[in-house]
Order: sequence, then C-alpha cells, then structure tokens
Amino acid sequence: MEQIWWRFMRATVSIPLLTLSLSHCLTSEAGQLPSVFRGVVVADSPVGVRVVSVDENSQAALADVRPDDIIVRVDDQELHSIDDFAAVSTRMKGRTTKAAVLVFRNGQPVMLSLHLFSYPILNAWGIDVLPDHDIRFAEPRVGFEYWQRLGNGFEVAGDAEKALFAYGNALHNVPTDTATAIRMSQLFCQVSERQFQRRRLREATGSLRNAVTLMQKLFEAALSDEQLAAMRDQLRSVVGTLKGLEI
Repeated sequence: MEQIWWRFMRATVSIPLLTLSLSHCLTSEAGQLPSVFRGVVVADSPVGVRVVSVDENSQAALADVRPDDIIVRVDDQELHSIDDFAAVSTRMKGRTTKAAVLVFRNGQPVMLSLHLFSYPILNAWGIDVLPDHDIRFAEPRVGFEYWQRLGNGFEVAGDAEKALFAYGNALHNVPTDTATAIRMSQLFCQVSERQFQRRRLREATGSLRNAVTLMQKLFEAALSDEQLAAMRDQLRSVVGTLKGLEI
C-alpha cells in the first residue's frame, strides 16, 4: 500500500492529469459487451485510471465509486493504464462476483468492495446468454426461486423466449441446478425450431447452438433415461424442421 501511495504522489506532482476526448475513454457499453464495471466510464491517468463518471444506481455507485477516483488496483492486479483496466475487466467477466478495489480519493487511499457484474451461468454452462445481472440476489436460492416462478409463468403463457430469460436468471443465481439447465436446453430447441420456420436463420442457429452446448455439459451429469429421451426427441424435432426447409 505504501509503495503504491508514493508512486501515486510522484505521478500527480510530476505529471498533470491528461485531458482525453471521449474517444480515448473506455465505457462499459463499448461494443455492447457486458463489463464487470458496468456504468463506469474511465480515462487514462498518470497512475491507474481516472473515473470520469458513474451511472446512478449502478453497483459501482452503490460501492461508493466516485468521479475523479483513481483506480490503482483491483484485487491483486495493479493498474498502470486503461489497457490494464480493460484486461482486468475482461478476465473477471463471468468468473468473479466481488473484488477489492483500491482507489485514491483526494490523495488518500480508499479500499472499496465492489460486487461485480459476473456471469456464473456462462462460466458453468458456456451458453451465449446474458442474464439480467442488475438483479442478482444476495441470497442465491431466493433469486433462483423467484426467477423459477417467473419462468414457469411464462411457459404457461406460451412465451418460451421470456421463459428462457427467466430460467437463465435462475441459473445465474444457482448455476448448479441441472433440472433448470435441462429445461433451458429443451426451450432453446423449441425456440430454434420456430425461428427456423420463420426463416430467422441466424437467430435459429444461435438458439440451437445454445441447446447443444447445454446438452454437452448435461451429458457429464447423471441423467435419467427419461431426461435423455426428452432431449433426444427435442433435437429430432428441430432436425425434422431443418429437413423440411426450402432454402
């Protein structure tokens, strides 16, 4: 900590803070990719990165990250540039739920505990689904049950895509629930089949890819003959639709 503090003081005395255009800033929305620091805009700084702005009600704001904070370390990784910040953010995505963030505020070191927008479902299942990470419950089981109820309701209403979104959030809270993963694989097949029928080929291919990815992971679990048969039948239905397409 002391070494970082002296490095910060030397840099702020000897080099003025850079004034950068927005094109030199890194935002969490860039390229529409999810960021672990969603809602934070940063710019280069002589030491670490300078926080330009923080979205109100974002997790960063709740963790007390403020404009003009200088982020110098995330967990054990020191930041020397905006590229370091981008690399750390990308590496943590989907793998980390919390991080200790060291910032300098008015020349003084401040330790913050930041709940990161991580994606456990991506880490566990490898599917191309981005859950509503703003609503990840502090008690995972509570969040899981909440989203499960929503998913069941959407299924009853015949809305498979919204059901998938809800079940994805359920797995986001409890990624080890095999039954939910099985249901998602079946729904992805159903959605893919409809999309193929409507000639929405790009979307259909993505949905089918998610279904197959889930199934590949599920084959490592202890599934019953009934569960395996249900997945087989669902895939057969999609293949039948593909064979009937006139492309």
